Amino acid sequence: MLVPLLLLGVLALAGCARGPGAERLEQDVQARVDALFGRTVLDLETLRRQGSAPYRAADDGAKQIIVYYNARLRFVEEYDPSDWEGLSPTMIANALGAADEGITGLKSGPNPPDSQLRAYGSIVYRKAGAGWQPADIIAPRPAAAAGEVVSVPESQTQELMRRLAEVVQTAPARRGRDDAIIAEELNRALENIRLRTSGADALVVASGPEGGEYARFLGSVVGRMGSTAPMKVAPSQGSVQNAFMIDRGEARFGIVQSDVAAAAASGAGMFTGTGPLEHLRAVAGLFPEPVHVVVRADSDIATLTDLAGRRVTLGAVASGTRQTARRVLEAAGVDVGGLVVAETTSPQAALDGLTRGDIDAVIEVVSAPWRQLEIAMHATPLRLLPLDLQSRVDLAADAQGLFPLSIPARTYPGQDAPVPTVAATALLVARDDVPDVAVTDTLKLLYASAASGGAGVQATRLSKARARDGVTIPMHPAAAEFFGPVPVEP
Repeated sequence: MLVPLLLLGVLALAGCARGPGAERLEQDVQARVDALFGRTVLDLETLRRQGSAPYRAADDGAKQIIVYYNARLRFVEEYDPSDWEGLSPTMIANALGAADEGITGLKSGPNPPDSQLRAYGSIVYRKAGAGWQPADIIAPRPAAAAGEVVSVPESQTQELMRRLAEVVQTAPARRGRDDAIIAEELNRALENIRLRTSGADALVVASGPEGGEYARFLGSVVGRMGSTAPMKVAPSQGSVQNAFMIDRGEARFGIVQSDVAAAAASGAGMFTGTGPLEHLRAVAGLFPEPVHVVVRADSDIATLTDLAGRRVTLGAVASGTRQTARRVLEAAGVDVGGLVVAETTSPQAALDGLTRGDIDAVIEVVSAPWRQLEIAMHATPLRLLPLDLQSRVDLAADAQGLFPLSIPARTYPGQDAPVPTVAATALLVARDDVPDVAVTDTLKLLYASAASGGAGVQATRLSKARARDGVTIPMHPAAAEFFGPVPVEP
């Protein structure tokens, strides 16, 4: 008797969670991709409903479910995911409710009319009377796998681990500043170990914080290579640490923000105390990282000059964002010393403070769409501040590594028009003594992955035509040969 009762319970739960049928789902999927582009660029050809499941209740208590589907879509006009001025391919995945690896068939470069992509997507619905309505939220999705993460062979570290354990177990309890220092040093040591313990033939790339944009991009690239990918992705603290690790020979490759690379090579900005890092060489420009200046929608802040005296987060103290934020504010005539700089533990913490009203503005240099901002804007009305024309011209002329760029309309919820700003470039950087063959092999792997049409959309942002854009340091000879001579403008 127990089994039939359990079966009835499962069927009842499934019935409660079922939601709209395939026909309604088709209409809503098409409506979402049309809203993304402002017209029909992708036409839904086939859709198979894959079931549904209960989802967390809405903030007002309304019942919600998530409906899954498999779909095939066809481009009705050309779309180039590697166009830096166009909508990011990540937006397609977001509109379809798909993880990065849930999209297949998209390739870097122009995807012509009649080319197809497939999606394993989802839509969250909320109960509305007797029916269901698509919810204005983004279902959480796992980050793309970041490939093999470098680890330390236990057989070579047992003695050190024993000694460390003895110190930790016999030392008195640590509190406050001492505890923070110990935790910081141990974390840094762990990151360095991850970066340095790789096989001689491994293509190790220092990315950034786990779950960050650099890690997501590399995870998408590595994911397309499959389980035999010779590339390893190593987490780090970000651009500044990557520059130091590459210069010291502790990582073979890394991603570094273009204006940070310029400062590192010249010993400027946050590298004044260390002097120039002379061993950094550019391999390729990967994708743009626009400056985001975010305020609450109900704020009276309309321009950068209105930030004077306000509570503003400028990114972590040793981050590339902080260096760029200071330059942007100074170009707009804002006295950075007169700001109330709000220090936070992470970009997410900064956004949380903004939505609570504890912070007046958040500045972040990050690839668009910035995932955390997108989610926050679905929950709280926020908006982006544009940079005035003169500031953009001055920054492009004076701040090496920055160039004018607009965040396309519809990149974020409620953003109906492009937002003029400036951007840095995410540069793939190598040490000058990395063998030519390793650089050439890495570039071949990257661009073959982007053109493969395999699972993942972030990898399709690579463009050979823009590989030199934002390059602020000498190129590695093998990279210069791979991309050929610099085009001469007539």
